[in-house]
Amino acid sequence: SGEETGGLAGVRWLVEHKRGLTDAGVALNEGGPLVLTPDGEKLRFVGISSAEKSFQSFSLTARGKGGHSSMPSPATDPVTPLARALVKVGELRFPAKVLPAVKQSLAVRARWEKPPLSSALERAVASAPSVSPADDRILSAEPSVNNQIRTTCVATMLEAAPQDNVLPTTAKATVNCRILPDETRDGTRDALVRAIGDNSIEVKPLEDIGVAPASPVTGEVPEAIRAAAARLWPGVPVADSMSTGATDSRHLREIGVPAYGISTAPITLGDALSGHAAHGPDERRPVRWLGDGVRFLKEITLTLIR
Repeated sequence: SGEETGGLAGVRWLVEHKRGLTDAGVALNEGGPLVLTPDGEKLRFVGISSAEKSFQSFSLTARGKGGHSSMPSPATDPVTPLARALVKVGELRFPAKVLPAVKQSLAVRARWEKPPLSSALERAVASAPSVSPADDRILSAEPSVNNQIRTTCVATMLEAAPQDNVLPTTAKATVNCRILPDETRDGTRDALVRAIGDNSIEVKPLEDIGVAPASPVTGEVPEAIRAAAARLWPGVPVADSMSTGATDSRHLREIGVPAYGISTAPITLGDALSGHAAHGPDERRPVRWLGDGVRFLKEITLTLIR
């Protein structure tokens, strides 16, 4: 309950007010991908999410004197400075790096991709954590790889005048960032401020919904997940992965409960990139895989409680 609002009415509330109910040895949650071949016929990757990016939004605010739209001037117009700031945010590229949580999954992906992406993936894994500028250009062109190797920030909401003939006194934008586990909210804000380069633009963090360390990538839980995958899908590679979306796992990891993300509903990368996988108007999963998904969770659970 409440995962989409930061767990305020769910796990986060339980951690803060009913701690005894969350003192568990392990937690299984969403986050680790089951990736299908493009035709949806075969499973080609099982991910175990032991880490996730931090979700952090920032407000960008520009101010002007306001007035009537028939008499504009630089002093009365906050929209243009904000627009310039958003262009710079859109052009900002955080440093690329291959963290331990994504190294295995990128190596697996290199097996099914074609050059030049496959070759760039292989080189980036071999040189981890550093990524060469040439390989970065190739990797960053693929959104589902780019989000694994760097912090990302993108404008998602705008607010200005209440009607079309009014010059607003303030113009605001919301920029949503997904921050790598080894980077911080303050460092990300500083990077935005430097990129914008305009002291008149106020950059403020919005609600802090929590940051937590990664869960161990070895131990009985990863082993149970790997064993279950091997029984259901022999030969399909299983690897550590990092969730780029925020989940409730961070609240449990923060209090010392190892949390692991798995999936019981496979998707193709095409569906993931098109928005069909999550938060789209036609969000979907293939029905034919539901049985295997249930069996996967059952196998993991029974292994852990034996």
